[in-house]
Formats: sequence, C-alpha cells, structure tokens
Amino acid sequence: MTDQEPDNIIKFAPRISDKPPTSKWKPNHPPMFNIPPATKYLAGSMVAIYFLIWISGLFLLDGIENLVAYIGGFTSGSWTGAAPFFWWTPITPITSILLHGSWMHIGMNSMMLIAIGSGVEKWLGVKRYLALFVLSSLIALLTHMAFSPYSTMPVIGASGGVSGLFGAILLGMRSNENNVSSPLGSNMLPVIIAWVAISVLVGIIGSPDGSSVAWVAHIGGFIGGIGVASLMMKKKLRR
Repeated sequence: MTDQEPDNIIKFAPRISDKPPTSKWKPNHPPMFNIPPATKYLAGSMVAIYFLIWISGLFLLDGIENLVAYIGGFTSGSWTGAAPFFWWTPITPITSILLHGSWMHIGMNSMMLIAIGSGVEKWLGVKRYLALFVLSSLIALLTHMAFSPYSTMPVIGASGGVSGLFGAILLGMRSNENNVSSPLGSNMLPVIIAWVAISVLVGIIGSPDGSSVAWVAHIGGFIGGIGVASLMMKKKLRR
C-alpha cells in the first residue's frame, strides 16, 4: 500500500462564487417596537395634528390652540341650546378625539394608546379595534353631556377612547383567566369601582399641566368599552 491516490478518482470541491449573496442576514428576534398598523397610524396622526397646530402658534397665529379647540372641540351646550350650533358642530364628536391641549396631554394619550391599543388591535383585529375606539369615544362624550348638558367649555382628547380600550382589554384578560363561556360571567364590578374612584380623584386633583380633566367622560368611555367589547365577544362566541 502507498499514499499515492489513483488517477481515476474524481474529486468534488466546493465552488466559490465571486457574486455577493442575494439576501441579507436578518436577526432572529422581533423588532423592539412592534406596533400594529392601526394603532401606529392613529397615534401618529394625533401627534402630527398637534405638532402642526403647535408650530402654527409659534410662527403664524398666537393662540391658535384655543381657536382650534373652540372650533373642533365637543361642546355640550351646542347640542342643548346653551351655545351656538355651527355648521361644523355635527363633526366635532370626531374632530375632538384628534385634538389635544398640550404636549403632556398628547404625550400621555399617545403613549397609553400605543401601550393598550397594540394589544387590543392584535386581539380584535383592525376593524373591531377601530369600532371599539370610536364607539368608546362617543359614549364618553355622551356621558359628559349627560352630566354637563349646558357646558360651554369644549372637550378635546382621546382619553375617552383610550379608557374604553383599557376596559376592553381588562375584560378580555379576566374572561380568559376565568375560562368562562361568556364575558359577562366575569366579575368586573371591583375593577369598575376602582376606575371610577381613580377618575374622580384625577378630576379633583386636575392634570399636571394645570388643565381641567373631563373625568366623567373617562368613566363613560371605560364602561362603554367594556360594554362594546362584551357584545363583540358574545357575537364571536355565537359564530
């Protein structure tokens, strides 16, 4: 035996290509900020609207924030005869949701929307998520008008809708933990009482930036979100 290899053996060697790889290496972990599309665009729109109003107040018209709040805010008195009813008043229940009074106001609402809304959107899907947010916001405004029907102070902000999302996700979590066949089977009364107490306390103390808080609207949006989400869950169970 010798170490010399016979001449009739065919050897295969790996081919080295001069071309770069067609696909880039991607990390095998999720992105740091995985915000669903509806929540991302909704929060981004609210921040963009406030930024445009704020920058306009700096360079174009001083006090434009108050003017926009007066025009686009929801005023209970406009619907009860205590304040003027303009041609744009019917759309103020929607425009008021997108307007905010300060950077702290928009910052808190947008962060809460991203933190809570992301989970609700993944749970319910885009259409039901948006329906829940809008209906909770409208219920919040109706609750405010029921308790302050002749108020001439406009209400702005997405806090009512965010409160509704918070109530909805609490309902979903408790229903899942209790493994009930119907979401109405879970006991939400202690949570509702706690939220009412917190909302009243915030209403008494006020916002950190000194503005008043429509705490009744927060309660209405929270309870409205629970009710709307409950109907959605019951409908899904029937299917």
